[in-house]
Amino acid sequence: MHFSRCQRVFIRAAALALALGATAASAAVAKPKPGKPGGFRLFASAITVLQINRVQCRVASDGSVCATGSSTVGGGIWPRGTADQYVFGSGINIAGIIESGDRSVNGFAGDTAGAFFNNTAGSSNGEEVRQVFNSADAGDAANWPDEARVPCSAAATSGPCVDLALGTDPQGDLFAPALQGAIAASQGDAWFLSWEGNPGRLESRAHPLGILVETRAIGWNFPTGNEDILYFFYTFYNITSTNPADYAAIRPSMREILLERAAAFQALNTATFGINLPAGGYTINDFYAAYVADMDVAVASANYASVNVPFQMGYTYEHAFDEAGARAIGWTFDPAIFGSAPFFNGPGFVGVKYLGSPVDPATGNPVGLTLFGTFSNSTGSVQDPNDEKQLYRFLTGGLLPTDGACSLPNPIASKICYVNIGSPADMRFFQSSGPVDLPPGGSGTITVAYIFAAPVSAGGCPGAGCDVKPANSTADLDILGDPARMASGVNTIDSVTGYLGFNNAGPTDTDPTTVSQGEFIVQPGSLLGKANVAQTIFDGQFVLPFAPERPEFFLVPGNNQVTVLWARSATETTPDPFFQLASQPTIDGNPNTLYDPNFRGNDVEGYRIYRGRTDSPSELQLIAQFDFAPSADGKGIFRDFRGSVNPTNQCAPEIGVTLACPVVFSTPTPGNPFIGSTDVDLVGTVSQVNQGNRVLLADGTAQVLPGTVDTAFADINSGRIAQGVSTQLTNSGVPFLFIDRNVRNSLRYFYSVVAFDVNSLASGNSSLESSRATKAVTPVPAASNQQVASNLVTHVIGRGVAMDTVIDAPPTLDAATGRFSGPAQPSDGGVVGFVGEFAAAVIQPSQAGALTMRLDSLHM
Repeated sequence: MHFSRCQRVFIRAAALALALGATAASAAVAKPKPGKPGGFRLFASAITVLQINRVQCRVASDGSVCATGSSTVGGGIWPRGTADQYVFGSGINIAGIIESGDRSVNGFAGDTAGAFFNNTAGSSNGEEVRQVFNSADAGDAANWPDEARVPCSAAATSGPCVDLALGTDPQGDLFAPALQGAIAASQGDAWFLSWEGNPGRLESRAHPLGILVETRAIGWNFPTGNEDILYFFYTFYNITSTNPADYAAIRPSMREILLERAAAFQALNTATFGINLPAGGYTINDFYAAYVADMDVAVASANYASVNVPFQMGYTYEHAFDEAGARAIGWTFDPAIFGSAPFFNGPGFVGVKYLGSPVDPATGNPVGLTLFGTFSNSTGSVQDPNDEKQLYRFLTGGLLPTDGACSLPNPIASKICYVNIGSPADMRFFQSSGPVDLPPGGSGTITVAYIFAAPVSAGGCPGAGCDVKPANSTADLDILGDPARMASGVNTIDSVTGYLGFNNAGPTDTDPTTVSQGEFIVQPGSLLGKANVAQTIFDGQFVLPFAPERPEFFLVPGNNQVTVLWARSATETTPDPFFQLASQPTIDGNPNTLYDPNFRGNDVEGYRIYRGRTDSPSELQLIAQFDFAPSADGKGIFRDFRGSVNPTNQCAPEIGVTLACPVVFSTPTPGNPFIGSTDVDLVGTVSQVNQGNRVLLADGTAQVLPGTVDTAFADINSGRIAQGVSTQLTNSGVPFLFIDRNVRNSLRYFYSVVAFDVNSLASGNSSLESSRATKAVTPVPAASNQQVASNLVTHVIGRGVAMDTVIDAPPTLDAATGRFSGPAQPSDGGVVGFVGEFAAAVIQPSQAGALTMRLDSLHM
């Protein structure tokens, strides 16, 4: 179907207004899709729009990802807030072979079955089981169900996993113990359940397979590169059995849902097809799952799709990276992303990278990427799959002549089926993983990263001659991974994705005949550079910088005043868990993409006191701030290895500007440590800039790109700061006591004390503060006739033992050996007392309590 330009503009605008009610961004890149449209849901429920970072992606509980359900408007925008559509729609498709047997007992025995959660040729089979929960939504966060919490493993020995008795789950091993049991593993989690077990949704297939899919999406706005990545987890459950014992390995809250769906699956399908199904279900053999993506970058008909097999990543791009053509349909190019060499203004890449996949029981290893292939509804030898049997042939590489032909003679060995290198077209791609066998109640998880990146200048791009195919010839499609062929040069598109070279001769290389992902030398910030970031974060179990631990605090009411006392945050002495990862230049002998010499392990800079009249954390007002002065233990000091703290135009070592650097900063190659640093006193306003956001001027100085300087604490709402209070650092020292005299008797107030940090912008936010837990207090004057009698008993404690009670006599001296008979009695010369109203307010006759003082040191 074709439309004039005016018609297209009208259709785009109308569809967008109905589908999202969002910005005009999506309208500018909408397209009518030929073939059988997937339908349009005007008032669809269970939908959320992920806006965690610079990616905007609409997800729905039927399993569609970065899709709107419209036949003209896509659901994946990057950067968020622009008109730049990269994704029309995507999702998971599955297929497998039901175990053979007596069809009178199992009416589906021996069938090849499957399901389309993203059907590019028609309606999908996915259906909601649980609606989408989005942790960025306050209502969802307040009502987060246990089954949607981050799964727990046996490694979690404290926290919500234990407190809420959440049980263990195979998925728990994907996350660090510190994240397990929480409602979110990231800055914004989304979670939902869908299935394909309803025989009322049989588009493109004969009958359901018996799979429920759990989907979790996570993302962060840090560290550098990660702000353009979303992570998706797909866990597949075989729900054909109604036997509870088959689900024993799954966490209890999820187990209940699986059993309920299993009963529904059996009842619906036996009634619909007039067959028997065994109560114990059936094994799904040779099960494959595939991520299927219809990426439309700028002008959809001008796209190619290709794959980097060592990175296990498929991607789509506009063949000419045509800036003018993109601007003509409303695109813009953020200079912070595209404006600094070697990147250039032009439609970039969207890639889907496998990070984790089900384990093959025979080898004990993840099956990973099995096969990549492209297809289209308009061009090339392979068209959209029309039914589950053809889908299975696509995912396994067993194409029939009527399906088309793979580009390479041995697709399973090369992991590449058909790739269009003829003319650009509206291309889709799939990435399959399998085979695995799923027994009744069995499960497996696939983890993928959605990655968006700018193009790297190479091969005449940008320019009038820029026209980049997935390969120079069909024979070159599988060049990556072969060191001999790579040494002679790679395809142009590989350079545009960020390829710079390789090194597979390191001491940890176990197979010099292949080049693995970690042995690629890539451009930071490119598609391949961000893919490395995603893999490192996945391998590190998604541990990223944490906010400081919340300090314990106490409130003492007085006459028109409240005394606030607090303890030190545990983070003052326990390093941020991310420090262990960020401090290593290499991991397993390969460059660590998350290495950040500026990252501070013990990063607590001070404490803030908030007050409000309600217990809502967002309604509290900052009434006091204290920060540490520089000290020998590193408090109050930022050790800068990059010249990026409080930057000047005279010092930008990464681009060669060293006119007035305080020290000689190094600019090492990846895998080598930074040498040379300066200690910056954290006082006044602290600002930072990331590498890549400074450009060299003709006069030899540096210019920071507009809008890229980060000022610490700038995100604190100025309307929530009391008059006369400032977030600027003053080296005031921390008294751990504050008297608030701006309160009135008989009114109820809520207080919160938080610790805040200052850390490297390259690894995340320049400052994070602990959660705002509130406590209530009502100041009142002491009654004139108040009498309080408290009994204060003091002990000297050593290693948890009251030494003055267990050592009741002085030691004796053995005349023969000169040894004492035991430890000496503790000193009893100390006097403990309280001043003013404190004891009367804190120590009540009807309450037992304990106050502790610790001897810090002794000096002459």
